[in-house]
Amino acid sequence: MVTIKRYESGGSKAFHRLATESYIEQTNESASVTAENPALQAYLEHIVAIQAGGKGLILVAEQDNKLVGFGCLQYEDTYAFLSDLYVTPGKRSQGVGSLLTEKLEEQARAMGADHIALRVAADNTASRGFYDRKQYQEKFVVMAKSLGD
Repeated sequence: MVTIKRYESGGSKAFHRLATESYIEQTNESASVTAENPALQAYLEHIVAIQAGGKGLILVAEQDNKLVGFGCLQYEDTYAFLSDLYVTPGKRSQGVGSLLTEKLEEQARAMGADHIALRVAADNTASRGFYDRKQYQEKFVVMAKSLGD
């Protein structure tokens, strides 16, 4: 059984491990990213600051006393932004992401939001399909270009 609860800060190694997995997957960086990586540290500080700053929250999914996913929600007035949703690969397509999304949407409503948005990589077809099934609609397209050599 999966339970969803609010993340309680305190340097949870399990949460940092999960967030590191999310970072590696999002950035396509090597699994050999170290804890000292400045970009990883900035990412970890950012997602924890969402909740600590009182403008959002982090929910974690737990199964058999192990963290198997998390989601971050930011909110401002009537607008909410789902900034991160991650489920460990071995637990995907088992309802964990759906349960996290449902609970994050409930929290957004409770905070007074009447809209929720998120970003997803254009080539992430699995996530795009997941959000399509949850009735999220494409509203903007962000285009990028490398300025390197």
